[in-house]
Amino acid sequence: MLAVAALALLPAGALAEELPSEFSGRAILDHAAGKAVVAASRLLKAGKLAQVKQASTREVRGEWLALAAAEREADAATARERAPEPDRLAADIARGGVLTIYGDSAKLHVASADGSADVLAFVSLEDGQWRVTAGPMTVDTRPVVETAPALRGAEILEHEIGKLVLAYARSVEAGQVEEAMALATDAARRKRLAASAQERQESDRFRQSVLPGAAVLAEQIRAGGKVTFEGERAYLDLASSTRTQNADGSVSYSSTSVGLPLALENGHWRIAD
Repeated sequence: MLAVAALALLPAGALAEELPSEFSGRAILDHAAGKAVVAASRLLKAGKLAQVKQASTREVRGEWLALAAAEREADAATARERAPEPDRLAADIARGGVLTIYGDSAKLHVASADGSADVLAFVSLEDGQWRVTAGPMTVDTRPVVETAPALRGAEILEHEIGKLVLAYARSVEAGQVEEAMALATDAARRKRLAASAQERQESDRFRQSVLPGAAVLAEQIRAGGKVTFEGERAYLDLASSTRTQNADGSVSYSSTSVGLPLALENGHWRIAD
């Protein structure tokens, strides 16, 4: 499935006006932001992402409610899988966590003792309460064992993968999802056929809302696309940033990453979505 991650949104005005403050170790567990993250981890491990979203900021709640039911279920399953064990998280925070606060936004970073993974969480202050906006999630920091040199920028568009991805994007953009799925793996097509008509419609709307149109996608690939290879699997990663001028004169920056998995099937690359 298309993977979408919206990373930290920090107001540039706040960064310019005040230095960030840091809490480390056990002090984080006494801070309201730290308590919110640990509480969220317990809900995520119980499969209750909806409760975490409902307790988040108004913006996050709105984005969550706008998702199709099938996408909310998929997100909940992913969040449960990636969420750290709550007791282990608390222990790791006490051992070496760092909570960095930028005005009304904060980031929690916890590195595992063996260096194999990090835990990240983002928190915002709204209506006097610290609310989790993303995470906590475990991020594998072990080096990726690549089986072929990565493709970057314009060279992706000359490769079979680039041509495949643009053809897929054109079909999705035109609302011809059946044609788009003809470019997918057998497993992806079987999964689609097993879904109900309503689930397919919701999934199709999600694809169209997340995947850029072919022309925009080509520009994003040229500007900063990267394809990594792991055996018969590959992954296209696109990162984009936006700059927003706020009403109070400050500037906010956000970064969004869209990832598309691919697989080699019968000698040809296919969308593994």
